[in-house]
Amino acid sequence: MKKIIVITHYTLAKGYQETLTGLTSDRKIVSSICAYMDNEGTDELKDRISKLLNPDDEFYLLTDLGFGSVNQVVSQFMSDNVHVITGVNLPFTLELALAVKNNQPINIANMVDEARQQLFQVSTIDSTGDDDDE
Repeated sequence: MKKIIVITHYTLAKGYQETLTGLTSDRKIVSSICAYMDNEGTDELKDRISKLLNPDDEFYLLTDLGFGSVNQVVSQFMSDNVHVITGVNLPFTLELALAVKNNQPINIANMVDEARQQLFQVSTIDSTGDDDDE
């Protein structure tokens, strides 16, 4: 079984979990760990992560900041069945959650490339051209 765990500084992970639950109508797809709450340190974070992992499932651990302390801790869990993706955004997490929900193949490299295209400055988009999407 494939599982997603969003692990971020403070409560951002919970926000992702709640948003994805609302968008997918499935409470079982995403778990979250809000790191460094209530004076918890890296040892507590490691313990919380290890309690969720098992060798029978495949895990996608999503973190917020690539060079942040959360990602440094999470990266220690990488293995053949534990994938770590950092700098995630909502388009990426939603695409991954829908793929897991629908038991579709997951190509992380393509999903990362597509998610990168979702970050842009709106004011630089030419809105005078023909747009067939309307």
